[in-house]
Amino acid sequence: MKSFKYTLSIFTLLFIVSCAQEQSSVSNESGPIYKGPFYNEFLACNAGPKFEDGIQEMLSEWQKLQPAEGLSWAGVYAPVGDNHRFSNGWWELEWDSQESSDNAFSNPSPEFLAWSEKYADVMTCDIEGRFPWTFYLPRDPGSFGEVMGENGYFASEFLACNFKDGKASQDLRAAVVQFNEYLDVNGSENPYFFGVYYPEFEEADADFLWGNWHASFESMKLGNADWEENGKAMQAKFDEISSCISPDYYDSYELYNDPSS
Repeated sequence: MKSFKYTLSIFTLLFIVSCAQEQSSVSNESGPIYKGPFYNEFLACNAGPKFEDGIQEMLSEWQKLQPAEGLSWAGVYAPVGDNHRFSNGWWELEWDSQESSDNAFSNPSPEFLAWSEKYADVMTCDIEGRFPWTFYLPRDPGSFGEVMGENGYFASEFLACNFKDGKASQDLRAAVVQFNEYLDVNGSENPYFFGVYYPEFEEADADFLWGNWHASFESMKLGNADWEENGKAMQAKFDEISSCISPDYYDSYELYNDPSS
């Protein structure tokens, strides 16, 4: 899998897709939600024997396909670093509902089937083993500038977390409200946004997944250094609620974003 990681980190290979069950901004007693909940699916993807020579063409041809109804965003993730929970890459899908996802995979277009067959030796993804999550976007992703670069690249950090005894999602929501207040005061000199995923599958080994997204790993490093210096009090509040394992890092690329979503 080394070549898979290496090639994805060099070329524009990630695609992420998220789907929204509700697109409007909302707020409630537990605090504000900028957008959500969304219906997100992750597909595990593995490189084939023709990966290095064919992946750019494969993804370029995918971008030419007519998007499935209900699809709002698409991209890919390639693992970065040696201390990583997964050796495979990921395809994340964002739909406007689970029904749209089920319909797209149950009734694929002839063009999609031809594309899939043509590039079967380049990369394959586990369509039947999709991992669904409910996703919340607690803050405008453009608060500190555009994260996605001209070629769609961005750097991702994911932390798998479990609630401590007596804590639950409403406690995390309250902490997120405080985190937004912290960001309002401390701001960021580099593009950054974050989100929270809750699993919708029984075998999940985490109560929630926290995602941090930056324009690059360099800007991520600067942001983390600032957090270590200025975010100790806020980190302590998160630590009261949950414990998280070491993060996984990904080279990430956006391939599709529905402007109307």
